Amino acid sequence: MSSLLSRPSAAALALPVLLASVLLVAGCAGRADVAASRTPLPTPVSASPTLSPTPSPEVTATSAPSASPAPAETVPEAVPSDSAPATAVPAEPVPAPVPAAVERCHGGDLALEYVPDPEASGAGSSAFDLVFTNVSAAPCALAGTPGVYPTDADGVRIGAVASSFGPNPAEPFTVQPGGRADVRVLWHSPGAYGCPSARSSRIVAEVVDDADPAVAAPAEIEVCTDGTVMLEASTYTLLG
Repeated sequence: MSSLLSRPSAAALALPVLLASVLLVAGCAGRADVAASRTPLPTPVSASPTLSPTPSPEVTATSAPSASPAPAETVPEAVPSDSAPATAVPAEPVPAPVPAAVERCHGGDLALEYVPDPEASGAGSSAFDLVFTNVSAAPCALAGTPGVYPTDADGVRIGAVASSFGPNPAEPFTVQPGGRADVRVLWHSPGAYGCPSARSSRIVAEVVDDADPAVAAPAEIEVCTDGTVMLEASTYTLLG
Protein backbone atom coordinates (compact mmCIF):
# COMPACT_ATOMS: atom_id res chain seq x y z
CA MET A 1 0.00 0.00 0.00
CA SER A 2 2.70 2.35 0.83
CA SER A 3 4.29 1.57 -2.47
CA LEU A 4 1.23 2.63 -4.21
CA LEU A 5 1.25 5.93 -2.41
CA SER A 6 4.86 6.64 -3.11
CA ARG A 7 4.67 6.16 -6.97
CA PRO A 8 2.94 8.77 -9.04
CA SER A 9 0.08 7.61 -11.00
CA ALA A 10 0.19 7.26 -14.76
CA ALA A 11 -2.40 9.91 -15.15
CA ALA A 12 -0.38 12.33 -13.13
CA LEU A 13 2.59 11.73 -15.34
CA ALA A 14 0.69 12.03 -18.54
CA LEU A 15 -0.89 15.38 -17.72
CA PRO A 16 2.23 17.51 -17.99
CA VAL A 17 3.07 15.89 -21.29
CA LEU A 18 -0.40 16.66 -22.60
CA LEU A 19 -0.17 20.26 -21.50
CA ALA A 20 3.18 20.66 -23.12
CA SER A 21 1.83 19.30 -26.37
CA VAL A 22 -1.08 21.68 -26.26
CA LEU A 23 1.18 24.65 -25.64
CA LEU A 24 3.46 23.56 -28.43
CA VAL A 25 0.61 23.33 -30.90
CA ALA A 26 -0.75 26.63 -29.72
CA GLY A 27 2.64 28.25 -30.09
CA CYS A 28 3.03 26.97 -33.60
CA ALA A 29 -0.40 28.19 -34.51
CA GLY A 30 0.39 31.66 -33.11
CA ARG A 31 3.59 31.85 -35.14
CA ALA A 32 1.68 30.83 -38.20
CA ASP A 33 -0.79 33.67 -37.61
CA VAL A 34 2.04 36.11 -37.09
CA ALA A 35 3.76 34.92 -40.21
CA ALA A 36 0.55 35.17 -42.18
CA SER A 37 -0.09 38.70 -40.92
CA ARG A 38 3.34 39.98 -42.00
CA THR A 39 3.63 41.67 -45.48
CA PRO A 40 6.05 39.79 -47.70
CA LEU A 41 9.16 41.71 -48.64
CA PRO A 42 9.48 42.67 -52.31
CA THR A 43 11.64 40.43 -54.37
CA PRO A 44 14.89 42.24 -55.08
CA VAL A 45 15.55 42.97 -58.77
CA SER A 46 18.74 43.85 -60.52
CA ALA A 47 19.52 47.52 -60.60
CA SER A 48 18.99 49.17 -64.00
CA PRO A 49 19.80 52.70 -65.16
CA THR A 50 17.05 55.14 -64.59
CA LEU A 51 15.49 56.26 -67.86
CA SER A 52 14.75 59.91 -67.99
CA PRO A 53 11.36 60.65 -69.54
CA THR A 54 11.47 62.06 -73.10
CA PRO A 55 10.12 65.55 -73.02
CA SER A 56 6.99 65.99 -75.09
CA PRO A 57 7.23 68.68 -77.74
CA GLU A 58 5.70 71.83 -76.58
CA VAL A 59 2.62 72.71 -78.53
CA THR A 60 2.63 76.38 -79.25
CA ALA A 61 -0.70 77.87 -80.08
CA THR A 62 -0.47 79.84 -83.34
CA SER A 63 -3.01 82.23 -84.64
CA ALA A 64 -4.82 81.33 -87.90
CA PRO A 65 -3.42 83.20 -90.92
CA SER A 66 -5.51 86.14 -91.94
CA ALA A 67 -7.34 85.75 -95.26
CA SER A 68 -5.65 87.68 -98.08
CA PRO A 69 -6.97 88.26 -101.63
CA ALA A 70 -5.90 85.60 -104.10
CA PRO A 71 -3.26 86.87 -106.51
CA ALA A 72 -4.45 87.47 -110.07
CA GLU A 73 -3.60 84.63 -112.40
CA THR A 74 -0.79 85.62 -114.72
CA VAL A 75 -0.91 84.14 -118.21
CA PRO A 76 2.63 83.53 -119.39
CA GLU A 77 3.45 85.25 -122.64
CA ALA A 78 3.96 82.82 -125.48
CA VAL A 79 7.57 82.73 -126.49
CA PRO A 80 8.22 81.35 -129.97
CA SER A 81 10.38 78.30 -129.93
CA ASP A 82 13.57 78.40 -131.91
CA SER A 83 12.87 74.93 -133.25
CA ALA A 84 9.27 75.64 -134.31
CA PRO A 85 9.01 76.75 -137.95
CA ALA A 86 7.60 80.20 -138.48
CA THR A 87 4.13 80.25 -139.96
CA ALA A 88 4.15 82.01 -143.28
CA VAL A 89 1.55 84.72 -143.57
CA PRO A 90 -0.14 84.44 -146.96
CA ALA A 91 0.45 87.48 -149.04
CA GLU A 92 -2.47 89.45 -150.29
CA PRO A 93 -3.38 88.29 -153.79
CA VAL A 94 -2.28 90.73 -156.40
CA PRO A 95 -5.19 91.56 -158.67
CA ALA A 96 -4.64 90.50 -162.21
CA PRO A 97 -4.02 93.42 -164.49
CA VAL A 98 -7.03 94.40 -166.49
CA PRO A 99 -6.17 93.86 -170.12
CA ALA A 100 -6.39 96.92 -172.25
CA ALA A 101 -9.35 97.01 -174.57
CA VAL A 102 -8.51 95.56 -177.97
CA GLU A 103 -8.91 98.11 -180.73
CA ARG A 104 -11.38 97.53 -183.51
CA CYS A 105 -10.02 96.19 -186.77
CA HIS A 106 -9.55 98.71 -189.57
CA GLY A 107 -9.38 98.12 -193.29
CA GLY A 108 -5.59 98.32 -193.27
CA ASP A 109 -5.40 95.52 -190.64
CA LEU A 110 -7.21 93.02 -192.84
CA ALA A 111 -7.07 91.15 -196.11
CA LEU A 112 -10.34 90.05 -197.77
CA GLU A 113 -11.01 87.00 -199.93
CA TYR A 114 -14.12 86.30 -201.99
CA VAL A 115 -14.94 82.56 -201.93
CA PRO A 116 -17.88 81.43 -204.19
CA ASP A 117 -19.94 78.44 -203.11
CA PRO A 118 -21.22 76.66 -206.26
CA GLU A 119 -23.00 74.05 -204.19
CA ALA A 120 -25.21 76.75 -202.71
CA SER A 121 -26.53 77.76 -206.16
CA GLY A 122 -30.23 77.22 -206.73
CA ALA A 123 -33.13 78.67 -208.67
CA GLY A 124 -32.36 82.38 -208.80
CA SER A 125 -30.08 82.41 -205.72
CA SER A 126 -26.61 81.55 -204.58
CA ALA A 127 -24.14 82.26 -201.75
CA PHE A 128 -20.51 83.08 -201.20
CA ASP A 129 -18.16 83.69 -198.27
CA LEU A 130 -16.03 86.69 -197.39
CA VAL A 131 -12.97 85.61 -195.38
CA PHE A 132 -11.17 88.28 -193.31
CA THR A 133 -7.54 87.71 -192.26
CA ASN A 134 -5.73 89.85 -189.67
CA VAL A 135 -2.50 90.81 -191.45
CA SER A 136 -1.36 93.27 -188.76
CA ALA A 137 1.11 92.63 -185.91
CA ALA A 138 -1.50 93.16 -183.18
CA PRO A 139 -4.86 91.63 -182.32
CA CYS A 140 -7.95 93.56 -183.33
CA ALA A 141 -11.67 93.16 -182.74
CA LEU A 142 -14.59 92.59 -185.10
CA ALA A 143 -18.20 93.16 -184.14
CA GLY A 144 -21.65 93.08 -185.67
CA THR A 145 -22.22 92.78 -189.41
CA PRO A 146 -19.97 94.45 -191.98
CA GLY A 147 -21.40 96.73 -194.61
CA VAL A 148 -21.12 94.69 -197.83
CA TYR A 149 -21.73 96.24 -201.29
CA PRO A 150 -20.48 95.86 -204.93
CA THR A 151 -18.33 98.40 -206.81
CA ASP A 152 -17.12 98.88 -210.35
CA ALA A 153 -13.48 98.84 -211.43
CA ASP A 154 -13.03 102.41 -210.24
CA GLY A 155 -14.29 101.59 -206.74
CA VAL A 156 -17.63 103.31 -207.22
CA ARG A 157 -20.50 101.58 -205.51
CA ILE A 158 -23.03 100.26 -208.03
CA GLY A 159 -25.44 98.32 -205.79
CA ALA A 160 -27.24 98.54 -202.45
CA VAL A 161 -25.60 97.60 -199.14
CA ALA A 162 -26.52 94.08 -198.13
CA SER A 163 -29.06 93.54 -195.39
CA SER A 164 -28.07 91.43 -192.37
CA PHE A 165 -29.37 88.13 -191.07
CA GLY A 166 -28.68 85.90 -188.12
CA PRO A 167 -27.98 86.74 -184.46
CA ASN A 168 -25.80 89.74 -183.73
CA PRO A 169 -23.25 89.03 -180.91
CA ALA A 170 -23.44 91.48 -178.02
CA GLU A 171 -19.67 91.67 -177.61
CA PRO A 172 -16.84 92.03 -180.13
CA PHE A 173 -14.46 89.11 -180.56
CA THR A 174 -10.73 89.33 -181.03
CA VAL A 175 -8.85 88.20 -184.11
CA GLN A 176 -5.20 87.48 -183.36
CA PRO A 177 -2.50 88.25 -185.94
CA GLY A 178 -2.94 85.67 -188.70
CA GLY A 179 -6.41 84.79 -187.41
CA ARG A 180 -9.45 84.63 -189.68
CA ALA A 181 -13.16 85.38 -189.55
CA ASP A 182 -15.94 84.55 -192.02
CA VAL A 183 -19.07 86.32 -193.22
CA ARG A 184 -21.66 84.38 -195.23
CA VAL A 185 -23.40 86.37 -198.01
CA LEU A 186 -26.60 85.26 -199.74
CA TRP A 187 -27.15 86.43 -203.34
CA HIS A 188 -30.51 86.70 -205.11
CA SER A 189 -30.76 87.00 -208.92
CA PRO A 190 -31.66 90.48 -210.24
CA GLY A 191 -34.01 88.74 -212.68
CA ALA A 192 -36.26 87.83 -209.77
CA TYR A 193 -36.71 91.52 -209.02
CA GLY A 194 -36.93 92.81 -212.63
CA CYS A 195 -34.31 95.48 -211.85
CA PRO A 196 -31.57 96.91 -214.10
CA SER A 197 -28.32 95.16 -213.38
CA ALA A 198 -24.60 95.34 -213.96
CA ARG A 199 -21.63 93.16 -213.26
CA SER A 200 -19.43 94.20 -210.37
CA SER A 201 -15.64 94.21 -210.34
CA ARG A 202 -15.11 94.19 -206.58
CA ILE A 203 -16.90 93.46 -203.35
CA VAL A 204 -16.29 95.81 -200.40
CA ALA A 205 -16.78 95.23 -196.69
CA GLU A 206 -16.78 98.13 -194.24
CA VAL A 207 -15.70 96.77 -190.84
CA VAL A 208 -15.83 99.93 -188.72
CA ASP A 209 -17.43 103.36 -188.78
CA ASP A 210 -14.12 105.17 -188.63
CA ALA A 211 -11.21 106.25 -190.77
CA ASP A 212 -9.88 103.48 -192.99
CA PRO A 213 -13.10 101.49 -192.65
CA ALA A 214 -13.14 99.17 -195.66
CA VAL A 215 -11.40 96.21 -197.20
CA ALA A 216 -12.13 94.92 -200.73
CA ALA A 217 -11.63 91.82 -202.84
CA PRO A 218 -12.12 91.09 -206.56
CA ALA A 219 -15.59 89.65 -207.21
CA GLU A 220 -17.70 89.49 -210.39
CA ILE A 221 -21.39 89.13 -209.54
CA GLU A 222 -24.59 90.38 -211.23
CA VAL A 223 -26.23 93.05 -209.08
CA CYS A 224 -29.17 95.43 -209.28
CA THR A 225 -28.06 98.97 -209.95
CA ASP A 226 -31.27 100.77 -208.93
CA GLY A 227 -30.82 100.30 -205.16
CA THR A 228 -32.74 97.06 -204.89
CA VAL A 229 -31.36 95.05 -201.95
CA MET A 230 -30.52 91.64 -203.30
CA LEU A 231 -27.63 90.69 -200.94
CA GLU A 232 -27.84 89.45 -197.30
CA ALA A 233 -24.79 89.29 -195.03
CA SER A 234 -24.36 87.36 -191.78
CA THR A 235 -22.45 88.38 -188.65
CA TYR A 236 -18.79 87.40 -188.17
CA THR A 237 -17.80 83.84 -187.36
CA LEU A 238 -14.31 83.26 -185.98
CA LEU A 239 -12.47 80.56 -187.92
CA GLY A 240 -10.07 78.15 -186.23
